[in-house]
Amino acid sequence: MSETVSKTDNFLKAIEKYAEEQRTKLRTEARSHREQELDKAEDEGLREAYIMIQKKMADVKTEISSELSRAENASRKNIFLRRGEIEKSVFDDVEKKLAEFTKSSDYEKMLARCAKSIASALDADDVTLYLRREDMKYKDAVAKAFGKGCEVKQSDEITVGGIFGQSSTLGLLCDETLDSRLAQQHEWFCENSGLKVSK
Repeated sequence: MSETVSKTDNFLKAIEKYAEEQRTKLRTEARSHREQELDKAEDEGLREAYIMIQKKMADVKTEISSELSRAENASRKNIFLRRGEIEKSVFDDVEKKLAEFTKSSDYEKMLARCAKSIASALDADDVTLYLRREDMKYKDAVAKAFGKGCEVKQSDEITVGGIFGQSSTLGLLCDETLDSRLAQQHEWFCENSGLKVSK
């Protein structure tokens, strides 16, 4: 009987040893699985955090870019407005000087020179010369300076001063007005003043 008990003891010990090995193996596997799951969760958390950080950075860059664009547009608008104010101021002063000039005795001489210039450009018998309303008092002097037959009429298109002539038979117009000269100077000023706004 002691041999049977001994065999039974050995069998039970073997089963216990096997059970202990299996328990240790399961604990090791469970620990390894848990560590893998934690690593996986940590990696997933880091990946999500990285994606969130990248999205936030992109949002911040977009917001900064948008603010810079708005500030740049506002600044450019202010510069355009200031440039317009400067141009207006310059040309208001020029127009005042021209208005003073049209009241001087030199203005009548200038009208005579303009009439002669138009006569050489428009060599025809049907030339009509146009003056502004205020200059109609120089009508006879202008016709005399023109040197040949012409008609002198009033034009509301001329606001600053000068003369323009027209010939229907030639189909030509000769502009010697201060208005057109001022417009040309305005174009020149815009191109050469250095008041350009670039992007």
